[in-house]
Amino acid sequence: MKKPTRKPASDAAPLDPQVAAMGYEEAIEELEAIIGRMEKGETTLEESLREYARGDALVRRCRQVLDQAEQRIESIAGQALAGGDLPEAEEPPF
Repeated sequence: MKKPTRKPASDAAPLDPQVAAMGYEEAIEELEAIIGRMEKGETTLEESLREYARGDALVRRCRQVLDQAEQRIESIAGQALAGGDLPEAEEPPF
């Protein structure tokens, strides 16, 4: 089954350096907080627009991290199928 295609995160506007430095869990946590505030109606229209833009950046960051993890898994799986040596465990780049 073919995976659904989505726009690569690299095609979007560059991420704010603060967002780009975030790990997956940190970005998800902030995104959940933004969603909670917006659902409760705790923000003005202008604040909601800013929050929406921040949320979009956080979603793109999460996609970047997940895409990197997927590429790493595919690389490891490819090496295992080819009978090659598996790479040593290392810290992920995200």
